[in-house]
Amino acid sequence: MKKISLICLFILFFSSVAFFSLTLFSIYGGVKEACVQAKQKFKEDCVNSLISFAKSEKYSLRERNSAIWALGQLADKRALPLLYELNQSLPSQEQCQHDQFLCKYEIEKAIKWCEHGNITHWMYWNQENW
Repeated sequence: MKKISLICLFILFFSSVAFFSLTLFSIYGGVKEACVQAKQKFKEDCVNSLISFAKSEKYSLRERNSAIWALGQLADKRALPLLYELNQSLPSQEQCQHDQFLCKYEIEKAIKWCEHGNITHWMYWNQENW
C-alpha cells in the first residue's frame, strides 16, 4: 500500500511539473508572438513596439488587447504611462469583450504587474533577440 501511494505521489508531482512547464511555455510563446508582430510593424524594441501597437487604432481591439496583455507579462515600467492613460479613459466593464472594447481588467492587471512585477517576467530576458 505504501509503495502504491508513493508511486501515485510521484506521478502527481511530475504531472504538476509538466502542466506548469507547458503553461509557462504557452505564455512565453504568446508574448513572443505579440512582440515579434509589433516589432515588425514599428521597428523598435519589444516594449516600445508593443506600446505603439496598443496605441494604434489601425489594429483590431483584439490585437491591441493582446499587446496590452503582453506588456503586462513583460512587466516593464515603460508601459505604465500608456496603461494609466488607457485605464482612465475607459468606463468600468463587467467583463472583457476583446472585440468590442479595450479590456479594462487586462489593463489594470498589466498596471499591477508593471508596478510590482510578476512571476513570469524573468522568462523574457532575451527579448531583444526576437
